Amino acid sequence: MLSTTIRLLMRSGTLIRPIITTVRPLSIKPTLINFNEKRKTLINEIPRRWSHVHYTYPMIESRVMLLLRLFDKIDPNSLKLDSKFVQDLGLDSLDIVEITAALEDEFWTEIADVDSDHFLTPRHIIQYLCDKYDIYEHIEPVSAGKEYLEEAKAAADRAHHH
Repeated sequence: MLSTTIRLLMRSGTLIRPIITTVRPLSIKPTLINFNEKRKTLINEIPRRWSHVHYTYPMIESRVMLLLRLFDKIDPNSLKLDSKFVQDLGLDSLDIVEITAALEDEFWTEIADVDSDHFLTPRHIIQYLCDKYDIYEHIEPVSAGKEYLEEAKAAADRAHHH
């Protein structure tokens, strides 16, 4: 009885044949993996947020400060732009690593360990991100013409008063 049922199912191909044809032997090939290359590949496969809104200095500053205020080991009332993480806020290197990971998630970017070692204050983080995203609107450009005009005006005022 059982063999006739199996033969019937095999002939009709309804249940067992699709299962049998889809099962393939597994082939395990030993391969050497360069973990740095694998990590770069995985980082590059992370979906990015493409948006018409570009980062601005106030946007980066507010997001970084909010992220730091929400960090459980930082007292939000004592947090300032120039607060030193270790001396003023009492953080250690592991806390800086956690903050860096949170920044990577927030800004969808990768921050190298060499760069995160230089994060001493929130202002350093903000400056790093502004440099990374080519944001320079917060820096007032110094032009030779502007300096020349100020010097010429000062010289004219001196000559007029004498």
